[in-house]
Amino acid sequence: MRVTKADVIQTASDMADKNGLSNVSLKAVAESLHIRTPSLYNHIDSLESLLREVAHKGMKAMNERMVQAAIGKIGDTAIKGVGIEYLSYMIEHPGIYETIQWATWHGTEQTGEIFRNYLSLLKTLILSCDFKQTDIDEILNLLTGVLHGYTTLQLRYAFHKPEEVKAALADALDTVLLGLHQKYDQ
Repeated sequence: MRVTKADVIQTASDMADKNGLSNVSLKAVAESLHIRTPSLYNHIDSLESLLREVAHKGMKAMNERMVQAAIGKIGDTAIKGVGIEYLSYMIEHPGIYETIQWATWHGTEQTGEIFRNYLSLLKTLILSCDFKQTDIDEILNLLTGVLHGYTTLQLRYAFHKPEEVKAALADALDTVLLGLHQKYDQ
């Protein structure tokens, strides 16, 4: 069987999810694919470039899932739906999420572009809450901080009790959104 770049990225993604980012190596990926390590260089330049590919694929998948969660919704309901989907992706793909976080420090322009798509979605949803354009960046920073911080802190519990953690995140987002409306609604 001929190994493709997609096979290499998927294998690394699966390894990250199963064993954590620190256990992804070119040697381990090659062994899993039953090829020699030098053969990987037909598809990737380095471990860092492979990890960026894993992160980019994960970021795109996560963004797409959040877009799907927002379809047909507006305002607070859409923001909560996207937040729950963000947590769900983390629960299902903890190693890929870890790789995404790694890529925020080791990314490329492509990483930034994919991240800007995520921010664009959130900005659109924030605007659907009828907040002023001048307040969007401040609200965006707060929401992204809450989503990332809350879900990361709760991740270890989410594996054992995902529905409870999702409900708790929905409650936390209700509280944050209530505060945002109190502060920014005019």
